[in-house]
Amino acid sequence: MTDNRRILLLNGSPKTERSNTLRVAKAFLSGFPESASVERIDLYRSDIQPCRGCFSCWGSSAGHCVIPDDMEKNLAAVRRSDIIILSFPLYFFGMPSQVKAFLDRCLPLMQPYQGNVLDSRPSFHTLRDESLKEKHFVVISSCGFVSAEEQYQPLKKQLDLLLGCEKYTTLFCPEGELFVVPQPVRQRERYLEDIKKAGAEFSEHLLLTEQTKKKIAMPMLSPRGFEAVTAEHWLSLH
Repeated sequence: MTDNRRILLLNGSPKTERSNTLRVAKAFLSGFPESASVERIDLYRSDIQPCRGCFSCWGSSAGHCVIPDDMEKNLAAVRRSDIIILSFPLYFFGMPSQVKAFLDRCLPLMQPYQGNVLDSRPSFHTLRDESLKEKHFVVISSCGFVSAEEQYQPLKKQLDLLLGCEKYTTLFCPEGELFVVPQPVRQRERYLEDIKKAGAEFSEHLLLTEQTKKKIAMPMLSPRGFEAVTAEHWLSLH
């Protein structure tokens, strides 16, 4: 791949522009060369109706969904992109509902399931378009917990089934509320600089080292410090 990569940023936060996670995603993208082109879709501003389970995309309208909403153009954006970044906050140990709706509606990209087995392991679907295997997926998510390890295990299992084990890159960021409180400025800016470096690393190698992923997963503040800052924040919302 060249520096003229086509990047699709799928912003899955209902806060759209005010998203904590989007701030992380923007810092990540700032590490890419200026020649990279970025297309952004705010999923909560996109008309995405729930999947009806009619399976027309596997039958009479093979490869196309019969629901007349924005998903046809959204899937076109997926097809023309080299790197696809899913950016969303962790909601109840999973993805926000609009992100799940988007992924449900990606079924037209798959062939009908007929008990397929690939690489000696059970596989749910084969791709309708083999070029999709060349895409690189990045999942960026922030959470309000002081740890990003146990809390992301349910989501990671689902992503393994959807995208394939080790077939995507994750940036799981703890203490996400620190992106909206007035302090701590110094720790936050240092963290975002590390995210930018991670973006530069991914841009060059199309993966992140385990050392980088562990660094991103480190909390900005101690649990007690985080508790003090966020307690004041929640009180301010009353």
